[in-house]
Amino acid sequence: MASFVASEEDVKNFLKSPSMNDQEGIGFAYATDEAILKKLIPAPLQLMAPVVCGYVVHMGKPTFGAPYLEQSLFVLVSYQGKMMGAYPLELLLHGPGAEAGLTAGREGAGIPKKLADNIELRRNDNSASAVVDRHGKRLLDLSWTAGELNDPSIMKQFAGQLALNKEAEMSSFFFNYDLDQHEDGTNHFTNVELVSTQMRNLADRVEPGSLSIKVDSTDDDPFGELPVLKPLGAAWFHFATSTMYNTLKLESVDADKMAPYLITGHYDRGVINPAATTYMI
Repeated sequence: MASFVASEEDVKNFLKSPSMNDQEGIGFAYATDEAILKKLIPAPLQLMAPVVCGYVVHMGKPTFGAPYLEQSLFVLVSYQGKMMGAYPLELLLHGPGAEAGLTAGREGAGIPKKLADNIELRRNDNSASAVVDRHGKRLLDLSWTAGELNDPSIMKQFAGQLALNKEAEMSSFFFNYDLDQHEDGTNHFTNVELVSTQMRNLADRVEPGSLSIKVDSTDDDPFGELPVLKPLGAAWFHFATSTMYNTLKLESVDADKMAPYLITGHYDRGVINPAATTYMI
């Protein structure tokens, strides 16, 4: 029976080895403006290539809630020239388990997650499409067609993560933080820390193909800030298992310098401007 006081057993199982198993959908990559992209990467991380990567997937069997759809845009970065991984700029979730996925990721690992108004992922034979809608705009509209990649060289960057039937490791970088309210009523970021989450993925299906993609923006979701200069390719993939097994605490970061990078991915402009609202019937 449910209670506001959890049992000891429930406490032991709280976010225990969070996994996003039976994960299926479209992974993609496109070339963008290098100067713009560099401005979006906070120190001490360093951009590896002027490429935006992303995915739209169905999380079929998460261990922390019901199934849901998830979309992300991320870039490949390095830390101290020796640790490499993904730096997500945003993640949007939709569906029955979206709230659980948002709170588990944002509170548990500092992941920049928000809820989408709608995410659709469709496949028919050798083609698939996905759309992501939020605040009256179609932020992302993409399609995949099985066959040749737009640029075959892009597959070199993902060969390790998408090796068939072989467990692969992947790291992602996030910034954990606290919010502290001062005597004047203002809230400020404190205790900002760069962390790296480590994942183990097992891909049992990978189908490369060509990518067609369009991006747009809202005041809260600046996808269009990263223009599509050249589609590089896409793949329909399935992860049988995908488990976050460890989080490395790397270093403390100046909170004032990091604040501009933390707001957009985690919050909407209503947190800054109370007049920013939406009226719906």
